[in-house]
Amino acid sequence: MISGRINGIEANTYSRIWFDTFLGHIPGQVTDDEVAFLQRVLPLPAYRQVLDLCCGPGRHAVPLTESGYVITGLDRDPIALRQAEETLRGTRARFIEGDMRDLSDLPGPFDAAIIMWQSFGYFDPATNRHLLTELARALRPGGRLVLDLYHRAFFEAHPGTRTLESGGRHVEETKWMEGNRLHVTLDYGGGERESMEWQLFYPDEIVGLAEGEGFRPAVVCSQWQENVLPSPDVPRMQIVLSTPLGGRGHHE
Repeated sequence: MISGRINGIEANTYSRIWFDTFLGHIPGQVTDDEVAFLQRVLPLPAYRQVLDLCCGPGRHAVPLTESGYVITGLDRDPIALRQAEETLRGTRARFIEGDMRDLSDLPGPFDAAIIMWQSFGYFDPATNRHLLTELARALRPGGRLVLDLYHRAFFEAHPGTRTLESGGRHVEETKWMEGNRLHVTLDYGGGERESMEWQLFYPDEIVGLAEGEGFRPAVVCSQWQENVLPSPDVPRMQIVLSTPLGGRGHHE
């Protein structure tokens, strides 16, 4: 795990304040657009069994389950997982408390995996590559991986501090790059602060890294539109990767 603690909280361990301030206040249209994209690039019935890494309280798992997907959600936050379980009680969805770096005990193989809202890249480069190796093994031949990532070039060009308003709070956010790592601190006021950091990629970098682990690019886009290329002027990009139909190559 990335080292570093602020106010006794490990970097990239999201606090309850973060969940309450940000995740619970994402506009419904944003989630609708993301889910519509997932449904297009993971069409049923071919991609029914989906692994949702860092699933949180089920922002994507709930509408995908309602649309006919069978979701296995993994997260290390027990409170978020309980929320997802309660919402989807009585369905085939299942939620597992665990660390994404070890997928060996998950009940795969899966047709697809999704890692949304920059939940890939938390670790050092070797561990981030290892996660791709694990995902290649967790997916069936011809399976797909969807990565929703920050575009490195955008954040290189937009460091600094700004004030955000969300969940009834005013939050001071400070961002800066060190090499290929984005660092973010959030100051909630009253002494409450936390930090996150990620390894960021240019589009060709993440595609090249994934190809080294046996994946092939299927869609490289932004704004949840398959025909819109990633741009340094847009903070997020979506990368859809496929495993070979003939098997998992050097991961066999």
